[in-house]
Amino acid sequence: MLRSQASSRFGIYFVFAFLFLGTPISPSLAVADEKYRRGEWLPRWSDADGDCQDTRHELLIRYSLAPIAYTDVGNCKVATGLWMDPYTGSFFELASDLDVEHIVPLKWAHERGGAHWSRERKRAFAEDPDNLWLVDDGRNQSKGHRGPDQWMPPYGPVRRHYIQRFLAVVKKYGLVSSEEEGRIFLALLENRHG
Repeated sequence: MLRSQASSRFGIYFVFAFLFLGTPISPSLAVADEKYRRGEWLPRWSDADGDCQDTRHELLIRYSLAPIAYTDVGNCKVATGLWMDPYTGSFFELASDLDVEHIVPLKWAHERGGAHWSRERKRAFAEDPDNLWLVDDGRNQSKGHRGPDQWMPPYGPVRRHYIQRFLAVVKKYGLVSSEEEGRIFLALLENRHG
C-alpha cells in the first residue's frame, strides 16, 4: 500500500493509521465480561484543586469568551458568560444551557479497551480536559455514545478538528478501534470539506 512515489500526505496518513488505529478488534469482544457503568467512570464532577469549582465550572471559566458571573458569593458556580458550541457554531450566555461533552464517549472507550482500567484511570479519562468540550445540552444528547464513524458535528468547520481531537485522545489512552472504524476515521481526515 505504501509506495516509494507516495506523497508525503499519504505517508502521514499511513503513520497515523499505524499509531492511532492499532490492531483491529471487535468491540463486542472487548467487553464480553464487563458491563459499562457510568458511575465507575464519573460518579460526579470533582474539585481536584479544592477551590470549590468542580471540573464543569472550571471549564466554563476557562472557555468563556466574555466575563463570567457566578450564582453565589463564593464564586463556586458559574451562571453566565459567553460560549460557542463547537458542534453547532451557536453562542450561549447561560451556563445551564451547556453540557460537558466527552469527545471520546465513556461507553465508546469502555468498549475499546477501557473496560479493564482501574477506577482511577477511568476517572482521569472522564475528567481529562483534552477530552472535554462545552456543547449545547440537546446536541450532546443527540450524539450519545457514538464515535465519528456514526456521528459528526453538524457545524462543518469544526469536523476536522473534532476528528483530530478524538483520535489524539484515543492514542493518549491506548484505545483500539475496529478495522472498519479505522477506515472511516482516515476517510474523514482526508475529507477537507468535513
